[in-house]
Amino acid sequence: MRLSELKENDEQLDEILPAIGAAVGGLARGAAAVGRGAAAVGGKIAQGVRSVGQQVGQAVSGLSGGGMDPAQAAQASKDQQEQKKQVQDAIKQKQAELADLQKQLAQLG
Repeated sequence: MRLSELKENDEQLDEILPAIGAAVGGLARGAAAVGRGAAAVGGKIAQGVRSVGQQVGQAVSGLSGGGMDPAQAAQASKDQQEQKKQVQDAIKQKQAELADLQKQLAQLG
């Protein structure tokens, strides 16, 4: 149906405008959800990077200052690798969540 045909019959226009508004509103909500998801991923990445950086700094300062024996340094390194793996897993999970949201948005499109 063309817009010129809708002008001729106001009842048809009154019927289709709410549907168009709902579709546009749904797209806007989907885009907002994707934006919130991206912000959450960015926050988690930054938090993980700060945490890993702090642990590395503590391990280096402890070992160089004579505060850690080699076994403690090895454990600190192991803990750092585990935390790094957890951050990477969280990133993968959020990326999958974003991909799902993008699929939902595409279906609404």
